[in-house]
Amino acid sequence: MRRRRQRAATTSVTGIVNPPKDRILQGVLFVCIAMALFSALNATVKSMGGEYPVGQLIWSRYVFALIVMVILFFPRHRWGLFQPKHLGIQLLRGALLFGSSALYFQGLLGLPLPTAATLSMCAPLLVTALSVPFLGEPVGPRRWAAVAVGFIGGLIVIRPGADGINPFMLFGLASMCCGTFYVLLTRKYAGEENAEVSATIATVVGTVGGAVWTAMEYRPPAVAFDGMLMVSLGIYAAVGHWLYTMAFQRGPASVIAPFSYTQIVGATLFGFILFGTFPDEMTWLGAAIIIASGLYIAHREHVRSKPKTSIAAN
Repeated sequence: MRRRRQRAATTSVTGIVNPPKDRILQGVLFVCIAMALFSALNATVKSMGGEYPVGQLIWSRYVFALIVMVILFFPRHRWGLFQPKHLGIQLLRGALLFGSSALYFQGLLGLPLPTAATLSMCAPLLVTALSVPFLGEPVGPRRWAAVAVGFIGGLIVIRPGADGINPFMLFGLASMCCGTFYVLLTRKYAGEENAEVSATIATVVGTVGGAVWTAMEYRPPAVAFDGMLMVSLGIYAAVGHWLYTMAFQRGPASVIAPFSYTQIVGATLFGFILFGTFPDEMTWLGAAIIIASGLYIAHREHVRSKPKTSIAAN
């Protein structure tokens, strides 16, 4: 009986099969938990950045994430977990993700957590803009307008002026650019590669890159608790990315993606509790503009994904 009700709930009056509402709610929950884990990851990096080299923190984020991924995915894929169909592309994706992480961690050393999180929220806008030349996806005038408005929000956060730009802002912007091309490559080859294999290969690349970096300036954990925090970086990253991927398997992207903006809530809470910082009015204004632009783009994606014709409900 329960299965029949679920099947009935998945079919709309248009005859199109949609995810059951309980699965969509699961997806929303998963993405919100993922954002909380990412906020905890960034807060931990910022708190340890004054005592340990950034390269060591990046390596910790990757190597312990790789251990978690192998535990989760190897039983299902066996050695195929390390055999992608497009090895060169996967290595490039991994390098871009590693660059994005390294630059973001560096930026965290001199930026409040909410500011860094707000800058990262510009990435979906850049993905929309570059999806035309890189993916051949059409972008209409309304979405172009939303992208332009969103970038204005980004400028409000950055606030370039006579005093110049905070150099740590540049790390955040460079991180966003690397992350954008990582997403574009992911979208381009998403239909050809298994998501778990792709995530694992990217983590292998980051582990190798981080190992080379940390070998040049390694500092043993001063106390056991610091070692536990380093392990937690990998756990936050692995479980967060896994939940984020699972979220988009449980509902349409136009519904799930907007909840990614809850990351700024987590960043604000961690920033206030751990560092006593709180976003100023201009940062809130810029964040609001970026979020509004992103939500509108998600809305337009939802409108475009609807069928041209539908059967009216009786």
